[in-house]
Amino acid sequence: MNERFIILFGSLALLVRVGLAWYATGLARSKNAAGAVLRNLLDFCMATLAFWAVGAAIFAGDPGLFFDHLGHADFTTFFHLVLVLFASSIPIIAGGERSKLFPLGAVSFLVAGVIVPVAAYWAWTGFLARMGYLDEAGASVIHLAAGMSALAVAVLIGPRSGKYNRDGSSNMIPGHSLPLASVGVLILLVAWVPYVMGAGALHSGAGAHAAINVLLAAAAGGLASLIGSVVRYGKPDVLLIYSGLLGALVAITGGANLMPTGAAVAIGAAAGVIVPWAMVQIDLRLKVDDPTGAVAVHGVGGLIGTLAVALAAPMEMSERLRQLGVQALGAVTIALLAFIATAALLVVLKKTIGIRSKEADEFDGLDLAEHDLNAYPDFQQTTIKSYHLREA
Repeated sequence: MNERFIILFGSLALLVRVGLAWYATGLARSKNAAGAVLRNLLDFCMATLAFWAVGAAIFAGDPGLFFDHLGHADFTTFFHLVLVLFASSIPIIAGGERSKLFPLGAVSFLVAGVIVPVAAYWAWTGFLARMGYLDEAGASVIHLAAGMSALAVAVLIGPRSGKYNRDGSSNMIPGHSLPLASVGVLILLVAWVPYVMGAGALHSGAGAHAAINVLLAAAAGGLASLIGSVVRYGKPDVLLIYSGLLGALVAITGGANLMPTGAAVAIGAAAGVIVPWAMVQIDLRLKVDDPTGAVAVHGVGGLIGTLAVALAAPMEMSERLRQLGVQALGAVTIALLAFIATAALLVVLKKTIGIRSKEADEFDGLDLAEHDLNAYPDFQQTTIKSYHLREA
């Protein structure tokens, strides 16, 4: 595909980060809303520099891309950076409302500079690629890796205060603006088409039906999660429906170019049922506090997409069974890489500088504790310390 189209697709796909920021901010409480946006922006800064410094070279298997000292960066490198930026924001979201600001910057660097580039090299160039591994737009490379990294963040930082009770029950902590989160979902839906089209063009050739497969999967996932919510809870739960739709978008990234439209509908519907169920189980059973359901949406959705390629792509049955084994091997390898590397980093940070905010800061809100401001000062009754007073 013409490099101008790759640049255009990549630029439009960056709206995925805008959607993620709006979604995460809407699901945060108002006392943490401003900081939630800032963390997304700081993650962008850290991840971009990490990819330029080391990630691009690992991603492409080209030593000349370390700090781009040979000037090898091109439109392909740009789109790969866009893909990495999707992944780096997910662990940051999972640690929202109770983590320190600066330690998570190290997680951004690790994900963008090491984890995703290594996974991408394995899947698109290295040993997995030589085995015939299929992952067009990053179901495993981007989303499964990010979901497992997010799981490590959520587990090592611990739940928000008041999330779980002594009797083992779980409390719902609603975000401050569901309409804001809803706009984030709509932005993600729109931006997902150029994202998948651009990634598919780089890794398997542009397919005319990839775009329609994205929308079909999303529609099937949203409808399936709505039906599942009504059957299970008697009402269409908004957050469960959103998680089902987003999980379907993630699942279709495994092979939108490779499968017929009917398979895209089936994969989207499967994700629309499994991802919301997984989100509830992660919260209620595993006691992992994940404010936006990132682990279920990206981790479980990415796993579905990785395995579904072997089941849905056109091939003989004997080849399909072999492909399923290759896909499973790749998924396990990438998941272990992401979880172990992130957990190891967080253990070191936890024992040195700490990764958890003070209880008092969490109670007051991280906007006030870390930034001396409120997202909605007309409605929040907290005292802001003036910079001018501190300097007087």
